[in-house]
Amino acid sequence: MSEEKTSVHSISDLLGSAQQQSAYLIVISAKSAAGIGRMFKLDRSEVVLGRSSEAQFQVEDDGISRKHAKVVAIGDGRFQLVDLGSTNGTYLNGLKVSAAPLYDGDKIQIGSNTVLKFSIQDALEEQYQRSIYESATRDGLTRVYNKKYFMETVRKEFAYCLRHRVPLSLVLFDVDHFKRINDVYGHPAGDFVLTRIAQRVADTVRTEDLLARYGGEEFALMLRESAEDAALACAERCRVAVDRADFIFSGTPIKVTISLGVATLLDSDFSQPEDLISAADKYLYRAKHAGRNRVDAKAISGP
Repeated sequence: MSEEKTSVHSISDLLGSAQQQSAYLIVISAKSAAGIGRMFKLDRSEVVLGRSSEAQFQVEDDGISRKHAKVVAIGDGRFQLVDLGSTNGTYLNGLKVSAAPLYDGDKIQIGSNTVLKFSIQDALEEQYQRSIYESATRDGLTRVYNKKYFMETVRKEFAYCLRHRVPLSLVLFDVDHFKRINDVYGHPAGDFVLTRIAQRVADTVRTEDLLARYGGEEFALMLRESAEDAALACAERCRVAVDRADFIFSGTPIKVTISLGVATLLDSDFSQPEDLISAADKYLYRAKHAGRNRVDAKAISGP
């Protein structure tokens, strides 16, 4: 019999590790509610805020310049906020500034809706803050993003891709015969299947892609700047990854497959993000009725 060992830490040990403080920007107001609570650690000499892909802290909001402002480390744990000639200005605690020192608790406003809090936090405070953000944006079972976060992100990405004429693809997929899995093996087995699928797909897609539980046994995948052929290839990789995976619950193997529908925004094919989602859902429905365990899209099935 192996001997269990218990680690004992004093309160002073815990407080000592917690007292190592760092500076953060925390989103406390945003155009998208899903972004509230997002944290960014200020662990470099300067951090640029703005809409540009070159900005270290990217923000999509009305009135924000591509490179709007920056936070600069000036030594001895001190930081300064500097406006970068933004069109609509940078505000610190309600006052427009060109450059100003930052103190714990200061509020930075850029754009119409975005307010950031400058905060000095220890490790315990950071962990608590991150757990709040995780609980608001993640699905409790699978730990992928939840539907609310997915929808708000898709709306933002849709507007960006439409404006810049770059492709955006969505993949909707669900578990084939999921009710049968629950009925035969029980609901804990169903939960295991959903969690395992989320892991397999998350390991298959790119880091910049967004995977969410859309509802029940249905998932959604947003592929940034992916044309239809690339999205189809990604969807097929996900289908194969699930089809070839072992699903063994309490010693019992379960055969699991998924069906997928793919839709792509290119130029102005769709006027609203909901139209893009509806198209992906239509092709998912076709895949189910064509025999399941397959991918369907406009390129495959026609109009």
